[in-house]
Amino acid sequence: MNTVRPLSCLVALLLAATCANAQEAATTSSSSQDTPSVQSIVDQLKVKDDDSIDTGATRSLRLGGASASTKVAEQPAAPPPPSSISMQIQFAFNSDRIEGASATTMSNLAMALASDELKGRSFQVVGHTDGVGAAGYNMHLSQMRAASVKRYLVQHGVSADRLSASGKGASQLLNSADPTAAENRRVEIVASGG
Repeated sequence: MNTVRPLSCLVALLLAATCANAQEAATTSSSSQDTPSVQSIVDQLKVKDDDSIDTGATRSLRLGGASASTKVAEQPAAPPPPSSISMQIQFAFNSDRIEGASATTMSNLAMALASDELKGRSFQVVGHTDGVGAAGYNMHLSQMRAASVKRYLVQHGVSADRLSASGKGASQLLNSADPTAAENRRVEIVASGG
C-alpha cells in the first residue's frame, strides 16, 4: 500500500508536467501565428492576376427599341482595390517608439518589402489609432507612428522613394463596436505601382 501512494504521486507529477508543456507549446504556437512570415507578407502584397484591370467588357443594352441592330455598349470594369495588409505593431504608450515585442514583425516586413518579388512596387504606410483621445491628437499620433515604421523600413533596406507615410487617426476603426480594442491600433501597408 505504501508503493501505491508514491506511484500515484509520480503519475500526477508527470501529468502536470505534460499539461504544462502542452500549454507552453500552445502559447508559443499562437504567438508565432500572430507574427506574419516574410512569405505571407509578400503573398498579400504582390500583384495577383486578379489585381490587374479586367480588359474584358461588361455589356449592357442601349435603351430604345429592341432590334437586330441594337448596339452593345462596353463599360470598363472598376479597378480592384489595392493589395494591402494590416499589421499589429506595438508602440510605447503615447509614443511613436516601436516596442521590442514587434521586432520580428518589423524585420519580416522589411525583408518582404525589400524582396525581389515586390521590387517594382511602392507602398503607403498608414497609421491608425483606437478611439481613445481627441481626434486631432489621434491623427497626429497615427502620422508619427506611420513615419516611425517608414523610418525603420528605410533603415532596414527598403528604398525611401518606394514609401510614403500617412495617418488616419481613429477614422477607420477595425472594430467599431469596441473603439478601445487593440486591433484598432494598427499599421496598414498598402501596395501601389508595379
